[in-house]
Formats: sequence, C-alpha cells, structure tokens
Amino acid sequence: MKTLEKVNYKGFIWPIIVGVVLWCITPWRPNGLTPQAWQIFAIFVATIVGCITKPLPIGGTTLVGLVVTVLVGLAPMKDVTNAKGVVVNQGVLSSFGNSAAWLIAMAFIMAHGISKTGLGNRIAYIMIQKFGKRSLGIGYAITGLELILGALIPSNSARTGGVVWPVVESVSKEGYDSKPNDPSRKKIGAYIDFTAFHANILSTALFITGAAPNLVAQQMAAKQGYNMSWGGWFIASILPVAILAVIVPFVIYKMYPPEIKETPNAKSWATDKLNEMGPMSKPEKIMTAIFVLSIVLWVLSGFIDIPQLNTTFVAFLAVALLLITGVLTMQDALRETGAWNILIWLSILIFMASKLISYGFIAWFSKLVQTGLHGVNWGLVLVVLMLLLFYTHYFFASGTAHMTALYLPFLSVAVATGAPLGLSAMLLAFTGAINASTTHYANGPASILATTGYVKQGEWWKMNFVLGLIYLVVFGVVGTLWMKVIGVW
Repeated sequence: MKTLEKVNYKGFIWPIIVGVVLWCITPWRPNGLTPQAWQIFAIFVATIVGCITKPLPIGGTTLVGLVVTVLVGLAPMKDVTNAKGVVVNQGVLSSFGNSAAWLIAMAFIMAHGISKTGLGNRIAYIMIQKFGKRSLGIGYAITGLELILGALIPSNSARTGGVVWPVVESVSKEGYDSKPNDPSRKKIGAYIDFTAFHANILSTALFITGAAPNLVAQQMAAKQGYNMSWGGWFIASILPVAILAVIVPFVIYKMYPPEIKETPNAKSWATDKLNEMGPMSKPEKIMTAIFVLSIVLWVLSGFIDIPQLNTTFVAFLAVALLLITGVLTMQDALRETGAWNILIWLSILIFMASKLISYGFIAWFSKLVQTGLHGVNWGLVLVVLMLLLFYTHYFFASGTAHMTALYLPFLSVAVATGAPLGLSAMLLAFTGAINASTTHYANGPASILATTGYVKQGEWWKMNFVLGLIYLVVFGVVGTLWMKVIGVW
C-alpha cells in the first residue's frame, strides 16, 4: 500500500507565525514604505525562517514562498510590460533565467564528469601524495588552490563548482572514505568542505576580479570619484588576506576538527593508488582537455569583453562538449539532482530579494541609515556601515544584488560624515566580499558547498557567525592600519 511522503509540518509553525504577524502589522508599517514593500518583506523573512526550520527541503520551502508571493498579488507569473515593451513588473518565471544559478547547475554537472571519469580520484591522490600527511595540510592546500584560481577565474561559483568542489569530493570520498550524509562525513570531508568555502571567500577578497560584487563596488566607487585598480585592490587586500589564509584553516580545524588528523602512510598509499590507476584513460584525457579549456575561457572572460565568453556560457559549453564526446550522457546530467535543486531555490531567493529592491524596501532602509548616522563620528560611522553591510546579507541570496542596492548609499553616508573616501570605498568593498560568511544561500559557492551533505545547516550558520567576526576584525583593524601605511587614506 502506497503512503504519503513525510512532511515536517511542525517546521511550518514559525514561518507562518512570523509571516502572518509581519503581514498583519502592514497598517502600522514604518513611514516611507508602501504596503507592497512591507508585505514582500514579510514573505521573504518567513521564507528565510522556513529555510531554517525546514518543513520541506530548501527547494520546496522557497517554492512555497514563491507561490504565496504570486497568490497575494506581489508578483505576476509572467513579466508585465508597458506600451513600449519595457518590463514594469518582473514575473516569477523570469527568475529561472538567473545566470548565476545556471552557472552553478552546469558546474555541478561538470563535477560529475570529473568524478565519473576518475580524473577527480587522480587529482585527489596527487594532493594526498603531496600534502596528505596531516589533514590540516590538505586544508592549507585547498586554500592555496583557491587563492591561485582567484587570479585566474573571475567567477567565484565557477571556481568552486567547476574546480574546487570536485577535488574536495574526490579527496574526501576516494582518499579517506568520508562520505556525505553519513557519520563518516566527520572523518575529513566536512572539514575540507567548509575550509574550501572560506578559501573561496579569501580568493574573492584578494582580487578585484575575484567575483562580480567586487566589480559592482568598483563601478559604484567611481561614481563617488574613487578609482579602484586591479593592483590597488590587490595591494590593499594582500596583508589581511594573508593573515586570514594562515588562521582561518587552523580556526576551522580547531572549531570543527576532522576525526582523521594524521595519516603518516598517506604518501605511499596515494602512490600505490596512482599506480593502480595506471595511465590516464581516454575519458580522463577528454575531461582534462575540456576542464582546462573551461579554465582558460573563464580567465579570458575577465579580460576580453565578448558576450559569448560569459562565464555561464562557458559552463554550458563545457557540458555540451562532455555530452558530444560521450564523457557524459543526458541521463548523467539529469541524475545530478543537486544541480536542479540549487537552480530552483537559488533562483527563487534571488528573485524575492530583487522584489525587496524594486518595491523600495532597500532604498527606504538606506535612507533610514543615512538619517540615523547624521552627526556621528566618521570612525564609528564606518564601523556601523560595515556591520550593516555584513549582516544585512542575511536578506540577500546574491552578493551582486546586495552591493548594487547598498554600496553606493553607504559610501555616500560615510563620505558625508567626513570619512576618507579611499578607506571608506575599500572597507565597504571588502565587506561585500566577506559577508558571504553568513548563510547557506549567501552566494554561489555557499549554495554548492552547504548542500553537499558534509556540513549540516546548523553547523554552517554557527561556525560562519564566528568566522564572520574574525573577518570583520582583521579587515576592520588590520586592513585599516595597512591601508594607512600604503597611502590609501
């Protein structure tokens, strides 16, 4: 006899309470907000609470939030255009055309190819051979890999999904039999999965081309008369990033210790495994060629302005080549459920966050901050603005959208209170890079690594809160002093 699937109905209690209470106080909403702005805020907060209480998997929870948004009339299904054909109200169907979400989905399928061909195993064994004597050494090796890739690949999602995650998965599963969604995850997989995420934050902060939000900050700062160059950003970030690259893997190691700490026989074991594998197979060689081609094209996309060289298109191209060459089948792609799950929930959260912007909630919040900080010492203003830019990321699933909405208003507030332009511009830009240390939906890499089954959602939030404080202190204190030394302010 067939039965219904289990649903955690208790998990709906808090999202419903929070959403209904916020909705019911719409008549008493803050001045300057339209009813629609407050109501979309209520639904968004309720959805985020649902992502925490998990009445359904995150894809189902966000889908319910999207349905409610349409039912109450806050978003149509299709785009609404005016007589000139200009979109005046974005429909929910358009949310599934989000390039970041599709990039991640394609990166997941690429990662499946790296795993299927055995290339991931080979890379894992080579890494264990070189760095595997201690698990902490692997953590530093992953961090070093990310920092190198940060200079080459201008998409943080492409770096994680297309390159780093397949390595993490292979090292964990094949190297140490540490499997996701299993007690063995704590052997080493959970540690290097979480370390890989923070390595991505550091590589994003080190290079202005490390991720799209950095480039948004560059464009916005130019409107205030401050020019951010590639070299200037790198010099300003190198000291705080270098310090964090040393301490973050160690802090994670102590806070989230792997069960396997030392493997003195790792080198000989990995060498034996490589010998067993023998020469590279034909599928491995093709996968390697497509993998390298993708990296080259991702690198070029940061320097050559060609529409076809878009980072998302490169990921689509790689998957198409894997299908054409027979490395993957369409069934392989369809079975990669993580790709399609992320495509759904990340697209929805980005869409809902965009509605907060279009209905004026974010503009109202920016004005509130400006008014509240009038007449306050500029040093304190910068501290407050950094904290606000960091912690408001709980309401965003896209760093690009977050920086587009708040960076320029916050920079304007800082400068108006007497804060040095260069210091303000750089500190707020760095905050936009490190504020990914908040949620499991903070950015593309978080969406990938928080859903692998190695790190539980509660662990992700707790440890990120601690590491977020470390980032704020290092960039806020060391970064400020360093930028004084090098003449930024």
